[in-house]
Amino acid sequence: MKAAAGAGKNKTGFEPLEANLVRSMVGRIQDILPLPNVVNAILKTINDPYASLGKVSETILRDQALTAKVLKLINSAYYGVNTRVGSVSQAVSLLGLDKIKNLAMAISLAEGLYRYSGLPFGRGALWHHSQACGVATSLVAEAAGYADPEEALIVGLIHDIAKALWTELFPERFLAVIKAVQMEGRDPLEVEIEYLTVPHATVGSWMLEKWQLPEIFQQAVALHHDFRMEKIDPPLLLLSRSLYLGNQMAKLLNLGEGGNYRLGPLPRALLTDLGLSREELATQVRVLPQAFFDFVEELKLEGARNARLDTLAERLQDREVVLLSEDQDLGAGSLFFEAFAARTRILPLEDWPEAEVDSGGLFFWEGDDPGEALARWRQTGAMASRGRLLLFCHRGLTGPEVPAPGPGAHLLGPEWRLEDFLKAVPGEA
Repeated sequence: MKAAAGAGKNKTGFEPLEANLVRSMVGRIQDILPLPNVVNAILKTINDPYASLGKVSETILRDQALTAKVLKLINSAYYGVNTRVGSVSQAVSLLGLDKIKNLAMAISLAEGLYRYSGLPFGRGALWHHSQACGVATSLVAEAAGYADPEEALIVGLIHDIAKALWTELFPERFLAVIKAVQMEGRDPLEVEIEYLTVPHATVGSWMLEKWQLPEIFQQAVALHHDFRMEKIDPPLLLLSRSLYLGNQMAKLLNLGEGGNYRLGPLPRALLTDLGLSREELATQVRVLPQAFFDFVEELKLEGARNARLDTLAERLQDREVVLLSEDQDLGAGSLFFEAFAARTRILPLEDWPEAEVDSGGLFFWEGDDPGEALARWRQTGAMASRGRLLLFCHRGLTGPEVPAPGPGAHLLGPEWRLEDFLKAVPGEA
């Protein structure tokens, strides 16, 4: 598809793409990504102020597959309903009209749009990532005291919906974005703007606006990569911050894939906004795999179990991990070890290498430049005998600037891929 008549190609190799063109494409989304009839019916019902319990139930019941999935999900361990729910009407009476119609809409909408196979990382990977993000977002939102964790689940399910649109509209550009991020180590949002002009978070919010979903959903999706916004209403603050963390948690555990496993910053102020400590957030990371499995088990979807995650968590359960800190804010990667290691302690980088670690223990550093950490590691002399050093670098390191880690040290990143950590962490402590 040509982006602008008469425009020359830029350094990306593509013609410049104008934002108003993308917006106009979203305006024709029903032609580009036609929704299943049941989704259109549910959306119509959602926006009907006179919608009754019977009308909503009747709309859902028109689609037997959707009815079965809604009932299976409500009866799953994720919801923990004590009484077996056998009808949509009963489900609505237990969970409420808004929850049921929003949940049914989210399942239909997401499955309908994530069915396309043009994504290079697998047919169901984006849908699995979105499910994991939804569950994680609801866990964080509930812990933070958000009034309706069900809303958090739904915005997590549909937060990356724009990527399905890109696969249809601009497949070559989208593949180029993924390649630049994964192969060249470039920043995902910068590459999106370079190739696609408008970030997927903004496009996603436009799509939700077109479908007339609640404004707080639109705004939360628009902000799910931007935790710096401060002057926003408290409900949106909690929901958008929860979505940001839910997305990071899904990436941290490699549950599904959204095109990359790049981790974002985790400043202390973000946790302060949610009223959560790192210990509380680490608890949510630890329970996420089972919560995710409980969510999808009854839906008969593949990909709920992550063997790499299970193996790595097992290898860490008897290990001590020393988290090397260069400032007051530990990164998101440290959360993984805080969640799954037997013991963790924080050590300022300047106080190392004097510190000792248990036999088979690990030192973990993350940041932009591993030079100082590696230099201090080499000062210890018998480095490998003191444990292993895992260095996770957030920026892509290529060419002669890549330092040689040396014995016992492993340079990882910029994507958080569990298979890389499995290679670096031996099976026995």
